[in-house]
Amino acid sequence: MSVIEIKRELGVTHTMFFRSLAQLPDGWVTEVWADGATLAYKRGTIDIELEAQCERRIALMRIPYTPANFQYKGLTGVEQEEFQARFDLTFQRGGG
Repeated sequence: MSVIEIKRELGVTHTMFFRSLAQLPDGWVTEVWADGATLAYKRGTIDIELEAQCERRIALMRIPYTPANFQYKGLTGVEQEEFQARFDLTFQRGGG
């Protein structure tokens, strides 16, 4: 089984991450734990492990973000890209 690991920064707090999981298509979220979740997509799975919440400071603005480790198991490169496009759309915040 092919395993691909990628580290990304999500522009959300832990609370926002867990709240946004409910917006993913039915059947994607198979398990939730204190610092992440396991998602099912096509014939594979994606484990997302959250690290400690951080924030960027720009002048007086504070922008939260969370480093996250994505572990894709059993997905082709194309399936991984399809999943990530849909996941990113769900977790996109403001702007456009």
